[in-house]
Amino acid sequence: MGKSQYDIEVLCRKYIDRSISEEELKDMLDYFKDYGIPEAFDHLLHKEFSNTIAHNPSGEVEGLTDKVKLKLKKHISSKKKSDLYRWLPYVAAVFIVGMIGVSWLIFTPKLDDAVVSEIEIMPGGNKATITLADGRILTLDESRDGIVVEGQEITYNDGTSTVLALESSSPQMLTLSTPRGGTYKVTLADGTTVWLNAESTLKYPTHFAKGERVVELEGEAYFDVKRVQTDNSAVRFKPFKVVSANQTITVLGTEFNISAYHDEEETKTTLVDGKVRVETRRSAEEMTLLPGEQGKNGKNGLEKNKVDVYDYIDWKNGEFVFRNETAKEVLQRIARWYDIAIDYRGYVPSDEVFSGSISRNSNLQTVLNILREAGDVTFEVKDRTVAVRNKVKNAIQ
Repeated sequence: MGKSQYDIEVLCRKYIDRSISEEELKDMLDYFKDYGIPEAFDHLLHKEFSNTIAHNPSGEVEGLTDKVKLKLKKHISSKKKSDLYRWLPYVAAVFIVGMIGVSWLIFTPKLDDAVVSEIEIMPGGNKATITLADGRILTLDESRDGIVVEGQEITYNDGTSTVLALESSSPQMLTLSTPRGGTYKVTLADGTTVWLNAESTLKYPTHFAKGERVVELEGEAYFDVKRVQTDNSAVRFKPFKVVSANQTITVLGTEFNISAYHDEEETKTTLVDGKVRVETRRSAEEMTLLPGEQGKNGKNGLEKNKVDVYDYIDWKNGEFVFRNETAKEVLQRIARWYDIAIDYRGYVPSDEVFSGSISRNSNLQTVLNILREAGDVTFEVKDRTVAVRNKVKNAIQ
């Protein structure tokens, strides 16, 4: 297939880092099928486990590395090359599951114990509405992924058609809202681009007046703020403020993510580039974030931590990335994207934590099967409600 040893090592590294594309994954599987799993893959697995497992017990690291390779070999050898591609969502799923011990699972789903649903529940997509100042609501085209506010018009970002011609030149407030299972992008009048995650709302003016630029957010959004000079200075820039929950974020020009859902205890601000100031409105606390830092605003006030920012902008890149998250936290994010309800009346998982990644383009059954294989939970799906069950007790009954 014409891939050099260096090319394969690059693909192995991207696979471990969960940044591999579907086409690259096909190339890697083809190579593994024809030539076997190279030592580079073994070394990368060993390094990943060493960084993940507390105290780095060498025996456990070796055992887990061998387990992954064995499962992957069985998967590849049991499939014709043409069949491998049908199972890409499963082969791409890399999970570290922590309870008493840690296990890494790359698996082939078993049809007899897979999660079955009466209907196929597909992932979310481009869905949003705009609420105008006079209360009118416009439903945006799901075949487009964004809009642009420019002058007296709101257009789709592909430039093909106009959404709305504004009747007044005075600033008026607009509200962009995404439902559960929806995302959308808006480019504001100043050139700032905002990506809205599912079940989120952004309030913004048709154009910004002199002085500050202020928007309001409920839910989650990724901001790429345009640096705009003040009218009388080539050095000073107009501040950009995001008001959300119990805080205000002030920036000049930067990229950051805010998660401020009303049903979550903490508001999280994750800085990708630039510099921002986080201020709480109730207690008047404040702190400054630098790239790679996350500020949490919760019942204990403000706290700052170093994080891998890509774990917190996963949704914008088409992934779910979990880092030591409980089953309830994982399922809450999944429910928001697939527009489903979670029923815990039969079982509330408490001790289990998940780390790993799953494509947000997978259907719900694929995602639930991966979670089922990775942990002690299983699921029963009826209509758009997912009932959570204990896998061990369910098997006994």
